[in-house]
Amino acid sequence: MYNISNLPDYLKEPLTILSKRYGFSISEQGRTVSFVSISDPFIDITAEEDTVTIMSNHLSGFFRGIGLLIEQEQNGILNFHLHEDCWFDFNGLMIDCSRNGVASIPYIKELIEQLAVMGHTMLMLYMEDVYEVDEEPYFGYMRGRYSKEELKMLDDYAFQFGIELIPCIQTLAHFDQFLSMDTVREEYIDIDNILDVSSPAAQDLLRRMIHSLSSCFRSRRIHIGMDEAYHLGRGRYADKNGLRSKHDIMAEHMDFMLSVCSEYGLRPIVWDDMFVHYQTRFDTGQRPIPEGIDLMYWDYYNNTEEHYEKNLQMRTSLSSHLMFAGGAWKWTGYAPHHSKTFASANAALAVCKRQGIRQVMVTSWADDGCECPISACLFGAVLFAEHQYNETIDIDSFGQRLKFITGLDYETFMKQEEFDIFPSFSNRAVTVTPSKYFFYEDPLCSLFLAQAESIQEDLTTHYQTLSDYFYSKSRDCSSIALRAALNFYGAFGSVMALKWNLGQNIYKAYQQKDTVQLQSIITTQLLPLIPRLELMNEMRRKEWYITNKSFGFEVLDYRIGGLIQRLKTTHTILSSYINGIIPNIPELEETRLSISKFREDGMGELIHFNNAERSKTTNRTGWV
Repeated sequence: MYNISNLPDYLKEPLTILSKRYGFSISEQGRTVSFVSISDPFIDITAEEDTVTIMSNHLSGFFRGIGLLIEQEQNGILNFHLHEDCWFDFNGLMIDCSRNGVASIPYIKELIEQLAVMGHTMLMLYMEDVYEVDEEPYFGYMRGRYSKEELKMLDDYAFQFGIELIPCIQTLAHFDQFLSMDTVREEYIDIDNILDVSSPAAQDLLRRMIHSLSSCFRSRRIHIGMDEAYHLGRGRYADKNGLRSKHDIMAEHMDFMLSVCSEYGLRPIVWDDMFVHYQTRFDTGQRPIPEGIDLMYWDYYNNTEEHYEKNLQMRTSLSSHLMFAGGAWKWTGYAPHHSKTFASANAALAVCKRQGIRQVMVTSWADDGCECPISACLFGAVLFAEHQYNETIDIDSFGQRLKFITGLDYETFMKQEEFDIFPSFSNRAVTVTPSKYFFYEDPLCSLFLAQAESIQEDLTTHYQTLSDYFYSKSRDCSSIALRAALNFYGAFGSVMALKWNLGQNIYKAYQQKDTVQLQSIITTQLLPLIPRLELMNEMRRKEWYITNKSFGFEVLDYRIGGLIQRLKTTHTILSSYINGIIPNIPELEETRLSISKFREDGMGELIHFNNAERSKTTNRTGWV
């Protein structure tokens, strides 16, 4: 029980909100809590019988202190002194709202509360086209875009918790969805998903984008993207201006965006790849990033400190304002890869500390349709927070913080990755995605037989055990969002127990002309899979509607619903063959070839293949 009457009024409302989430009481009879704002980067907590004093140089440090206080009390420790140095001045989470899942307002508020208790300083919203822009009704059309009022509301909410809410947008490429609209495409496009940056219309659009966002956020930072524009200047731009160096076009466009941002008092951040990787492959020489722009080195693929040492040093020659972005791996399908998050982040952040990189963040992408529940990002968010306040990470302490902040224990988070990262793996920090491609694999046009045949484990039992585990854990989970995610994983495990080797079993039985076995597969595997898929779809929908706006789920409906229909068609075709109505099944006559040449060290035939549509068929699913 805590007395907050001595605290300034601006802290009382957020503390009241946190008291409901973390189960502590506020009363005039409790221990008196005081906050001392300091200039030095550390948190200091002194808890005595009647008083608690928290010292910090930022508000979220105070809220972290409150969290640590409550955690100690729950462990039976009332009197203690705790001091934590801050290794980073800027640290937080970026959530992807552009790959169909636009995070809902209530869930973003929940994230803000959790980030504050973690001690983070910022939250970034990655929004390619899902925000309101004046006089551009097709921007985010039917995609669940945020209105200006919603963004202002979120900014107000974040501000009271000491969280800097920052827009993360695109101002060069990644306009796939917006440029898919015929009504605007010809006005703005260069090639692919890239704007024609020489076009007055595109420049006017960019100005309106910056104008709109500048009115919604207190922060004077804005991430303007400018990454992965591989064919920049190779389409309409070249038709009008001739073939020019990509680097020259980038430099001119960066100067333009810097001037636009400056008009609104904004300091832009850009991703680093077009100035480093792509430049060194196609252009000669390296030119420094202009003053007034922060360069963000993004890298979540590597696990060694030597790699980050070399790459951070190289980028310091380009920019004196270098930032780092790691990753909370939840973009590989329905299952996150927390071991990869752990290995890559530990290596990268150790080097950031040694090299004095004070601004970092963890990205949480949603590639290929936002299949994974958004709550999986919490693992990486807590990890980055603990790195901010600890020189090294102790796995037990990290697990305790994870459980306190999320309500879910370390073991349960790690179980989520076991749909892909099997218990027998000696190296868990890999990115193979068997649950993704086995889930979507067509039962007749099976493309991943080599992968299925290489597996020595009993995955049927493994997946069913995972299903039982998650259903059991969901019953004791107090978080609505996490409980919905656990129920989804329970349903997903039940599906995978029957689906992972369905294509392999059908193909083998057909090759042996074993109609008895084919009938058994229909009875024991194919038909029982349909109601399990229907339940999985319902569980995924329930979680989605808790954490996201409703827009975008139609894609998963089409994917899962299409799989259900394909199973019904497969049933008809197999039955026709078994009963002699058709002489053969052409799809099962064709010899299987390797679908990907990429192989990760030590993984044999298991591959990283993160594409739902290409996992189903080699035929076209659209015009391109």
